[in-house]
Amino acid sequence: MNDMRPTPASGDERDRGGVLIARFNGALRGARMYGAQSPTLQQLMSELLELVQSLIEDELSMVVMGDYFYLNDLRLKPQPSQISLFRALMSEFEVRGLGGVRIQNGVSVQELSSFLQMMVAVRDVEHGEKFPEEVAQAGIAHIVPVRAKDLQSDAQDDDEPMERTPDAERRRAQRTFWRAVNGTRNLVLGAAKSGRPALRQARRLVQPMVDSLMKNEYSILGLTAIKDHDEYTYAHCVNVSVLSIGMGQALGLPRAALANLGVAGLLHDIGKIEVPVGVLQKPGKLSPEEWQLVRRHPLEGLKMVSRMPGITALTVEAMRVCFEHHMTMDRGGYPQFPGPHEPTTSSRIVAVADFFDAITSHRAYRRRPLTSFEALSMLLGPEREHFDPAVLWALVKSVGLYPAGTVMLTSTNHVVLSVSPNAEDRRRPHCRVLVHPDGSTPSADHPEMWDPMPASESVVRVLQPEEHAVPAGALAA
Repeated sequence: MNDMRPTPASGDERDRGGVLIARFNGALRGARMYGAQSPTLQQLMSELLELVQSLIEDELSMVVMGDYFYLNDLRLKPQPSQISLFRALMSEFEVRGLGGVRIQNGVSVQELSSFLQMMVAVRDVEHGEKFPEEVAQAGIAHIVPVRAKDLQSDAQDDDEPMERTPDAERRRAQRTFWRAVNGTRNLVLGAAKSGRPALRQARRLVQPMVDSLMKNEYSILGLTAIKDHDEYTYAHCVNVSVLSIGMGQALGLPRAALANLGVAGLLHDIGKIEVPVGVLQKPGKLSPEEWQLVRRHPLEGLKMVSRMPGITALTVEAMRVCFEHHMTMDRGGYPQFPGPHEPTTSSRIVAVADFFDAITSHRAYRRRPLTSFEALSMLLGPEREHFDPAVLWALVKSVGLYPAGTVMLTSTNHVVLSVSPNAEDRRRPHCRVLVHPDGSTPSADHPEMWDPMPASESVVRVLQPEEHAVPAGALAA
């Protein structure tokens, strides 16, 4: 979720936020009192939509946290005449176990009307648990109800003041990243049982990662260098999602497009559910028959996503990314497609993210995985013809010239580990000092950080893993 700390607001923003609460409350009451075709209800919905459209950019979030409503990351303070309206709408949310709603650009009067009529039909918290799924099944693509418990989960560790220090940013990134890994595990296991992924659940996992990168907090990009063998399947999905969002942001995609891209990245390999585990984990070379099973996973992923009720822009994008993420710009890769076929921008982005993360991960058939620096060098060198050059440029913009996990020798003979990229100077990432020039090492309990590498330093050369072992947990510190 967006950071929910109080933020100074202009009078205009505060006034329009208060009017939004009043109109939303009035439209909800109208949905309870009037039929769907009632002119009165249609007028209420039109007025609500007009205000929403004046406030929305890519997405508008209205949530309850404590005793306040928040419009995106802006705390709304009611005027004395509005207090009863605020409390009434809070009660409407509370009785249903809801924490708020996300309204996306493109919402229509019909969707608002259908959503509020469905909300009226929710009588208690138990029913409210199912409400987000019911809304998705009804084909309401631009309104997402948020359960209160999901908001609480996102905010459970955020009681500390909203620090803007690099250490605080890293802590927030770790929480967001590992929640996404745990949530992806549940998503994949659920898809294995139902035969289709839950797109709304995927979007809830992705949104905090989008929020983090939109705030220019790049620590979460650094965490993609953590390679936990036991969590490979789930961490790979999250890594591809994070890297894709980072590249999409570098290419100038708006927030809503980044969210859809992140979901597509999270689900890109969902078709591997249909591949036998023994084939996926085989340490040796695959037989032709086994390789054919693996090569079917893009088609299987497309089929799984296509089983979602209703066709939305998100569904189509996820389907295409599942199907196209192993296609290459030189018409290689798989599946082979007869005639001209142009992968979407999202598919091109995910293809680079997937390749970059996969070749830096532990695999049974490799002596050691490539480092992130080696992977970047490969993508910019011998593999570059396979990928969109604009996306490769975006990868460098996202991860820097020395991606997280790179061990470097500096001009002053420090040995340092890249921890996360530095948007101001991609030659000087945020680093952890591993060895001082005199050979001494900082205490593991009190790591020495360069946030970022000082301008007086420069990288002399990149060290290979064989030259210097990285302490366990150094990237997560």
